Amino acid sequence: MENRQSEDIGVAERYFDAIVLSDGKAGHVNQSLGVIQRLPMCHPRWVNVKFRGKRHDNFMRLLICLFGGFRLPNWLIKRFLHIGLQSETLHEILALKRADFILSTGSSVASINLLLGQFLGAKNVTCRRPSPMGAIYFDLAILPQENWPRREKKHVCKTIGVPNSISEDKLNARRRQLRTELNLPNRPRIGVLIGGEDRYDTITEHTATRLIDDLEAVCGKLDCQILLTTSRRTPSGVATLISQRLSDSDLCPILVAADRESPISNPVEGILALSDVILVTEDSFSMVCEAASSGRHAFIVPVDHRTRRRPKRHRVYADIISRASVGWYSVEALDRHIRHAPIEPVPVNSLCDTEVAASAVAHMLGLSLEIGVSTR
Repeated sequence: MENRQSEDIGVAERYFDAIVLSDGKAGHVNQSLGVIQRLPMCHPRWVNVKFRGKRHDNFMRLLICLFGGFRLPNWLIKRFLHIGLQSETLHEILALKRADFILSTGSSVASINLLLGQFLGAKNVTCRRPSPMGAIYFDLAILPQENWPRREKKHVCKTIGVPNSISEDKLNARRRQLRTELNLPNRPRIGVLIGGEDRYDTITEHTATRLIDDLEAVCGKLDCQILLTTSRRTPSGVATLISQRLSDSDLCPILVAADRESPISNPVEGILALSDVILVTEDSFSMVCEAASSGRHAFIVPVDHRTRRRPKRHRVYADIISRASVGWYSVEALDRHIRHAPIEPVPVNSLCDTEVAASAVAHMLGLSLEIGVSTR
């Protein structure tokens, strides 16, 4: 580890080299990014991992399941990496000379994390529980409540939701920037984050219509605006309906959809920054966690259920609501609660999972990192 003398305070500060492995999925990248951003003592290097094919990805996972508990020689690790990775990724990884720890989110890059950790003598950190090898071989596993082990384990950092790159201070700075760039009027704004389909939930056009009707009614009463984004999982019929209803409306100055060019970069962060109230559909666990971390009033919006069985995230939402300024109401009841949220003079409590995760990484490195709770 490198020690550098601080000219300002006259003490030795320790800096750490981190390698962050990315599978290219936005949700996974966001979790790793959130942790790294809260570790100012770390110098990260990002590596986008690409496999030769899906069967090579599966081979590497199986490899760790079989040999993860053994110390492998470096020549064999190089051979395995050569078999599994595309040449560009392989050359980038083999060019790495040192690291204090390796961070990854997602199952596919977990095997590379563990192999590279052995190769460089670095500690291994994972966000979420990678499949099928689990978190047993990692020095630190940052696990949301839905993945908590039944027994206490020293190498597990327990969070309620998942880490993310959202913070109230960061959003407030971007709000000031976007207000100037977009020349937006000084009016209250409701941010709406629309998810989509999974094996438990979907969004019908009927539900989307009711939501838009209620939002338009609230905007008329409060003289506010709607900022809305759909996702890749949003059903095409719902996405088309939303575009038809809001694309030419003065009520919605920012509408981000798959068939439209976004007027702002990083639209989810931009909408969170500009909004006073956030609505997010219950199917998107990561977006609920982002909204709960934003320092804004947030509401989880029910959608249509494909099955009576409810996912684990529903149990987690109850804990998020108890810790952050988040509500969970029916579409019919949202009208009343939204109308009061922008003007209620009460503190807004934020979810601090990312700070908890970063503190655990710092502790693993032998440092202490103060966790701040955002309240306003």
